[in-house]
Amino acid sequence: MAEWFIKRDEESGDLGPLRPPDLLKMVREGSVTRQTMIRKNDSAYFEAGQVGGLFEAAMRPTIEHFCPSCKHSVNEPPTVCAYCGQELYKAITKITENTISLPNEKLPSQAGRSVKNWLKKKRIVKDDSDE
Repeated sequence: MAEWFIKRDEESGDLGPLRPPDLLKMVREGSVTRQTMIRKNDSAYFEAGQVGGLFEAAMRPTIEHFCPSCKHSVNEPPTVCAYCGQELYKAITKITENTISLPNEKLPSQAGRSVKNWLKKKRIVKDDSDE
């Protein structure tokens, strides 16, 4: 399995190794952005935005499975619950919709304003041509 590392300042060193689900969680939280420098295994650092599908994968729903007897997290059935030892052919399934938190919360409202301005210009042009 791939191990991911995040470049931090020289004093703190790398953050990692991270498993792919941990990296996806950090993307969803907004602590890893497209400009964050990361590396896979022993490769050179590159921007996270260059990882094809990373940000799209972070937005996909997360599916978790739980043991019906003890309610602990389990792998997708068929499996054996590591906590209570029960063989499982069915499990409780939880599906979570995901989004990516933006570190700069002003971006969506600015985008909204630019769309409103564009619509105003279109309306003015249309109104002027109606005369």
